[in-house]
Amino acid sequence: MTPHTVSSVPRRPARLLEELLAEVEAEKRAKGKKGKKKKKGGGAGGAGPSQEPEEGTEAPSVADAAEAAKKAEEARLLLLLETLTEERMRLGITPESQAAASAEVAEAARLDAAADEAEEEAEEEEEAEAAAEAALADAEVARAESKAAEGAARAALEEATAALERRETALEEARAATKTRRAAAVATRARATAARMEAEAAQRS
Repeated sequence: MTPHTVSSVPRRPARLLEELLAEVEAEKRAKGKKGKKKKKGGGAGGAGPSQEPEEGTEAPSVADAAEAAKKAEEARLLLLLETLTEERMRLGITPESQAAASAEVAEAARLDAAADEAEEEAEEEEEAEAAAEAALADAEVARAESKAAEGAARAALEEATAALERRETALEEARAATKTRRAAAVATRARATAARMEAEAAQRS
C-alpha cells in the first residue's frame, strides 16, 4: 500500500473501518487455509494427524465452544483496534486533525445551508419582483381603462351640453314664435275691431 502524507485527505471513518474489517477477515481466511494445508500435509508418503478424537477424549462442550468464540472475537477486536491505531498513525490522524476536519465539515455544512438560504431568498425576491411587475402591468391597464372611461365621460358630457344648448335654442325660438303669434293675433283683433266700428258708423249715417 502506498503511504499517505499528513496533508493527504483522510478517508471517511466508515469506509476505512469497512476496509480494515475486510482486510482482517481476509487475513483470517488466509491463516485458516494455511492451517488446513499444514494439517493435510505430510512428508513423502506420510499422512497427517487424524482429525478424529482419540478414544477416551470427550467432545468439546457448548460452553467451551462459546468461550472459544468469545476469545476469538476478543482477539479479532484487539487486532482491529491495533490495525486502526496503526492506520491512524500512518495517515497522521490526530485529535487536532480530527477536530479540524470536523470544523471543516461543520463550516461546509454551514456554508451549504447559507447557500440554500441565499438561493431561497433570491427565489423569493424573483417571485416578489415578478409579482410587482404583474401589479405594475395591471396598474397600467387600469390607468388606460380609466383614461378611456374619462374620455368617454367627457365626450358624453360635451354631447349632453350640446343637447342642452340645442334645447335652449329651440325654447327661445318657440318663445319668439309665440310672441309673434300673439302680436299677430292682437293686430288681427285690432283690425277686426276697427272694421266693426267702421261698419257701425256706416250704419248710423
